[in-house]
Amino acid sequence: MAQRNVLPPLRDKPYGGAWSIHDVEALAVLHEGSSHVDTKDFLNDYKEWIQQDKKLAGLDEYRHVDFSAGTTETFHMFYMRHLDRRLRLFKDEYFYHHMIGRNYFKETSTLCPGTLKKNDLVVMSCPFSGTGNIPENFNEILTECDSLSVPVMLDLAYLNISDIKELDLGFKCITTVTTSLSKVFPVEKNRIGIRLERDLYDDPMVAYNQNDYLNLDSVAIGQKLIKKFDNMWLHDKYKDLQKTTCDEMGLTPSRCVIFGLGSKGTYDDYNRGGNFNRLCFSRTWDKRIK
Repeated sequence: MAQRNVLPPLRDKPYGGAWSIHDVEALAVLHEGSSHVDTKDFLNDYKEWIQQDKKLAGLDEYRHVDFSAGTTETFHMFYMRHLDRRLRLFKDEYFYHHMIGRNYFKETSTLCPGTLKKNDLVVMSCPFSGTGNIPENFNEILTECDSLSVPVMLDLAYLNISDIKELDLGFKCITTVTTSLSKVFPVEKNRIGIRLERDLYDDPMVAYNQNDYLNLDSVAIGQKLIKKFDNMWLHDKYKDLQKTTCDEMGLTPSRCVIFGLGSKGTYDDYNRGGNFNRLCFSRTWDKRIK
């Protein structure tokens, strides 16, 4: 029997999926070539770059930092620790998590406050994949996870394309934080990410990093980009175009600059299972799609 799609396949639609902008300034830097960079230097610089001019309370409590092949490698390592738990996800969370839940967890359930149990496992994107905004009931859910000792992984992949300036990462339930450069810059195929862990967990990613068994070309590309551009560069460059595009299409600007949000009845074919229809402008802005 064919497996059903967890979320509707939207990547082939003009405003479907979530894509980096192939910005000409960023592409020019990529074409310059790269020299060798020490991985530890890059990870230290990247951790600082993420929080420039932001108040990410508690981020310094995550003392164990590793290079990750995008955010995806971090996802895998986190799931492998907790396959005996019930996975809790928002229904319009990034499809990848739903696919993992369907195929590898015995039970997956919709995430909502007031329903968590001790054997649960929570994964949230923040900014949220379904809207580009702070997830609904974010602090309430994390407070509940704290009280029940439910492990949480936060995916901050959209943070540096957003105007979000403050985020509380100090909840003790959050064991893992991850992000990548794949939405800020056109480097989705270079797999440049970072994992921040509150406590050391001796897994394959730690071993890779300890032995520098990594894609060092990607490390060098990542270092060059964060040295050239600040962490609000993309948001500030495109925020006016986002507003104009949303006005023209009857959408509400997301806090993430590449998205516009439609309510029920507006672009319903882009609904991902939540209360809003999320459209991504990147490929129309950079002319990959006419």
